[in-house]
Amino acid sequence: MTLRAKPVGRRPGRFDRDGGDRRTFLVNLGFTLAIVLSLLILIGYSAWSFWDDHNGSAATVNGVTLTKDDLRERFRVEAFRLNYTIARIETLKTLGRLTEAQAAQQLAFLQQRQDSLGPISLGRMVDIELQGQLAREASIGVSDAEVEAQFLKEKTMPEERHIWVIEIAPENDPATGEPGAPQKATARGKTEGALAQLRAGKSWDEVAKSVSTAANAPQAGDIGWVEQNVLLDRDYLDAVFAVALDVPTAVIEGADGTFRIGRATEIAAEQIDETYEAQIEDAGVTLAQYRTAVQADVVRQKLNDMVVADLSKPSLQRQVRQIYLPEVAPSPDGVKVRHILFSPKDDPAGAGELRKDDPAWRAAEDEARAAYEALKDDISKFDEMARTMSDEGSAAQTGGKQPFYSPTSAIDTAFATAIFEEGLKPGRLLVPVETSFGWHVIQVMRPYGDGDEAWLEGIRQQIVDGADFGSLARDQGEGAEAERSGDIEWIARDTLGDLKEETIFRATVGGATDVLNVPQDGVYLWQVLAEEIRTPTEDQIAIFESNGFQNWYAEQSAKADITTQASAASAAGT
Repeated sequence: MTLRAKPVGRRPGRFDRDGGDRRTFLVNLGFTLAIVLSLLILIGYSAWSFWDDHNGSAATVNGVTLTKDDLRERFRVEAFRLNYTIARIETLKTLGRLTEAQAAQQLAFLQQRQDSLGPISLGRMVDIELQGQLAREASIGVSDAEVEAQFLKEKTMPEERHIWVIEIAPENDPATGEPGAPQKATARGKTEGALAQLRAGKSWDEVAKSVSTAANAPQAGDIGWVEQNVLLDRDYLDAVFAVALDVPTAVIEGADGTFRIGRATEIAAEQIDETYEAQIEDAGVTLAQYRTAVQADVVRQKLNDMVVADLSKPSLQRQVRQIYLPEVAPSPDGVKVRHILFSPKDDPAGAGELRKDDPAWRAAEDEARAAYEALKDDISKFDEMARTMSDEGSAAQTGGKQPFYSPTSAIDTAFATAIFEEGLKPGRLLVPVETSFGWHVIQVMRPYGDGDEAWLEGIRQQIVDGADFGSLARDQGEGAEAERSGDIEWIARDTLGDLKEETIFRATVGGATDVLNVPQDGVYLWQVLAEEIRTPTEDQIAIFESNGFQNWYAEQSAKADITTQASAASAAGT
């Protein structure tokens, strides 16, 4: 009898715990879980990406987060304002109130801003938040009426006038290099005479072309179309915007000492753009959003007014004299000189065409030798003689000082031979030298040596040892103040910039400051003559109005905790 094993059959529906079904189940389960997990990750990433794209940080200002949606909103505001300005320029060009050249110049500038609108929008958004914080700290508020007034101003095209000018600038006093009372009286008299001619019926063109000293006199003084807030003399603009068409103003003495008569020949009246709100909304900006932007502009103006008002109060000032040497390219083998030029017939340009046996050459030589003898007795007269006697056109402003010359400089051979003679020491007065321009009396000032800063350190030591600062400023300085023995009058804070002011206000009254090298400017040395509390002058207040807020806000920005995401700026327009 054969025994056979009975097959073990699997009951239907029974799970094979040790077999392939279990493995298949686990594989399928793992695959399903992986799919579910991937979907969850994808959904989570999409949700996070959406949230970050809208609510992610574009910047933080003292702990306040500014989102990417905030930046997009600011970008749309900036884009609208830029495009609106471009359209206005095109309109003014079409109307003939801007020339092609003027329009092209302005549009080129705006195109540069368009190319950088993302970073500009990011920076402006940060400024708005920080300025808002600063305004709250200063208890500065903005009313709805102020916002509406600013909004109205923004959508209003201001009055423009096509204006003209006749101007007469007073001549300089030969002794001081500046206009004095007699020169001003003469200039005023000429201007009053021009006005009398106009009132007597003489044509504007004829008077302007024959009398005016302005650069645009050949064009009869045509300034073109301007608004009342452009950077021209304020009193002149106020006068020319107050008179009727083709009626000349009274004689106006400008802040620069020039006397002017103005007139307007065309007027474009103030006009409100009734489509302004619609254009804002067409640009994807709600009116509520735009009013928020306008409110920020009012806040900035109020902060500006606050800063200027604070700076304009009486404050500690210092009376200062200055020696300034402008920055120059290194010139290791260079030498600096000053000279007094005596040209035949006082005409350097025509000297080369004049025969050498012309008596004018001998007269020029005699003048040069007489000056040389006078300077041998008193070299301190050099600056004054150069400013008043030299036939070099720029001598009245420079005192005859020349730039650094090297042996390869393109200068007259005889002049070069004289100044590069071996062994010349600083201060050496050279015997008169004849060139193709005339006769020169030359003083060697200094070699380049170790540079201007090292030279000025030596000058400072001379002053510490008792040398007269004014004399050294006149002889060594190369700023406009040199002819005034370095006098730059009274200095208030926030008028020269932190670097210079820190040096000036750190020094002892009566003493010389440290030498200061200002990159891309030059080297400075000051003497502090006095110190007192003073009310700012009009010129100082004008500086406060121009730079005061900018300087103050730069300090506030430096102290603030600000972070920005550069990548957000590049995506701001999307």
